Amino acid sequence: MDTLLDCAPPEFHRMLQGLPAPHEGPGLPDHGQNYRLFAMSNYIYAALDRRSSGWTDYTSALSPYLPATPSTHSLAGADAHLPMYILAREGDLADERIQRTVHTALPAVKDVYAPLSKSLPEMGIWSCPQCDYPIDPRDLTVDQRTLIARHLGMGDDCGMLENLEGRVELDPKNPWLYMRCIDCLGWARFAMHLRTECLVFWYPSPAIAYKSAPGIWWDEDRLARRQVYAPLCLENEALERTERYQFCMWKAKKMLLVAKHGVHTARFHLTRWRRQAVDARRALVRQMFEAGRGIIDTRLALVALMDNERVDAEQLRWQDEREQNIALSSASSS
Repeated sequence: MDTLLDCAPPEFHRMLQGLPAPHEGPGLPDHGQNYRLFAMSNYIYAALDRRSSGWTDYTSALSPYLPATPSTHSLAGADAHLPMYILAREGDLADERIQRTVHTALPAVKDVYAPLSKSLPEMGIWSCPQCDYPIDPRDLTVDQRTLIARHLGMGDDCGMLENLEGRVELDPKNPWLYMRCIDCLGWARFAMHLRTECLVFWYPSPAIAYKSAPGIWWDEDRLARRQVYAPLCLENEALERTERYQFCMWKAKKMLLVAKHGVHTARFHLTRWRRQAVDARRALVRQMFEAGRGIIDTRLALVALMDNERVDAEQLRWQDEREQNIALSSASSS
């Protein structure tokens, strides 16, 4: 403000001090004119005030950049998108019971999730450790062909071909598809054994590269039809209700964090916009004063500029963002 006083008319400084404007000529000074100049001078001074962020809804951000929000979870992690209650439940009672049931159904299998192609014997014929069911990639049974066709369809890309001996074998031209088909046949055998223990064993299709590992969960329909599993059904229902509640709480917490970050972002940009607006006002006032314009003309030009600021699209957009996120934050916390 001191730099503006250097180019301001003399009466501007006097008005800010509460002194009347210099009076020239005969007669008494015009008190009405003094009052108008006093009001307009203080209006100009207030419009150029940079220290008013304390009584506004804006932040007092000193940096021109948005502050980085600290995260307890690195986005580089493969499980960064998972809620904490899911990450914390690994190895809980429900998982232990499933693992015990898997061990009961397949005691000879060390890792039911491991791809079978990685442990294929040198002769190329895999046998189920539980029932010795053979899988020969060079001599597929009708059931095995049906399973592969269900995943890959029929035609040139079916993953199978008929050899010179009239047998149907896996097509070795695509080694990656070849190994995935072996995995599929072995996992399908495991799924048959686990089905007897009311477990669903899901495994990825061999049609494309794996994007996830196999999974196991209870077959609720089979459990409900067996009276011996009634206590387990009740426990699963209780766990499901608990997980639904935890998921709702996680979503509410997530929405609250998003809303708070949105409020902070909107206020940050409003602060930046307001400071730029004050700079534009100061530039206008300096230009008017240096051109020899008086307090009244400068105030009128400043009012016109501030009227345009009120309908500025950027300011209105960030104000709307702020109000929406405040409403979302209130709804999430209630």
